[in-house]
Amino acid sequence: MKKINLLVITLLFTSVSFSQISYLQYRHVPQSEDAKFVERETKHWSKVAKAAIDKGQLAGWTLWRKIGVTKVDAPNYVFVNSYNNLKQLDDNDAWGDNLSALGAVKPGEVETNSFTTLTFDYYIQLEDFVEGDYKYCIVNYAKPTNVGAFIEENKTLWKPFHANNIKNGNGMTAWGMASVIYPSGNQDRFTVMTWDGFNKLSDAMEQLRFMPMDATNSDNPWADILSKSKMNDILPNGFEYRILYERVMTVE
Repeated sequence: MKKINLLVITLLFTSVSFSQISYLQYRHVPQSEDAKFVERETKHWSKVAKAAIDKGQLAGWTLWRKIGVTKVDAPNYVFVNSYNNLKQLDDNDAWGDNLSALGAVKPGEVETNSFTTLTFDYYIQLEDFVEGDYKYCIVNYAKPTNVGAFIEENKTLWKPFHANNIKNGNGMTAWGMASVIYPSGNQDRFTVMTWDGFNKLSDAMEQLRFMPMDATNSDNPWADILSKSKMNDILPNGFEYRILYERVMTVE
């Protein structure tokens, strides 16, 4: 990621370490430039990220690729840059300060801004998580009627449920939740997000496919938690988007 003033994220898109503040940068990369983009980011700009991490300017850097095409010109990659706190955003220019990590390569020779589009970006705050390693990630973008109630129910009801499933090896290997710091307002795309981590694509697809969710059916493994949930009121329209991503590279 080369945008000199760029910040990134830690949370959902890291495998082991979880920072408090994250910057998500969503990029659209034309199919014809895909291989060049990935090579430049993983071979060259990851070195700059590593240098910044070693100096304590970043907590982590991850690049994720969206699986499938949901809309023409929609973002198909997400950078996740991680910070320990908001104050850390003021203390450094992680990318500009560490260009020497490119070695003999000149920044202009490996830049990716000229042939990609920055579609939008978000600052988010980690709210809770169940730690674990994962290759695939379903990100659930939401706009609840009450952000506080959404976070509270996820912490007290859904986190223990997911933690138990993860412990029992039911496919999911990690879970997390974050709230949006910026941008904000009624026209925003989402105000909170949760993410479900998996190491197999089939497990992620199993989570996404339709399954009856009748809370009165005792044979339904979701029946008990659904009977206790108030999410129908908190999130009456469901998730705004559920997007599946694949990890390209993480630097910690």
